[in-house]
Amino acid sequence: MTRGKPSTIGETRWSPNGYHYTRTANGWELTHRLLAEETLCRPLAENERIRFKDNDRTNLTHENIEVYIVRERSKAKRIAHLEHRIAELQAELEELRVS
Repeated sequence: MTRGKPSTIGETRWSPNGYHYTRTANGWELTHRLLAEETLCRPLAENERIRFKDNDRTNLTHENIEVYIVRERSKAKRIAHLEHRIAELQAELEELRVS
């Protein structure tokens, strides 16, 4: 893709973080997500994520891409996490007030 030139559908590019993107009618999309959707013959669900089996983002083969489901945190676990963070911040605030 040349700078200032509009991209065409099907055009691809690598980003500095190592991910590969493909231009679709909806804009730039991660190629590994498109491959996973192609393998599943359906769009990915909102709670589905992709991992590379060999941890190599450049290995864009169907065999290297694995779809997994993200578990939701329980409400009680989220509350406990937030209470812990609040306690840490209150302690830090108190320390600043004292000094």
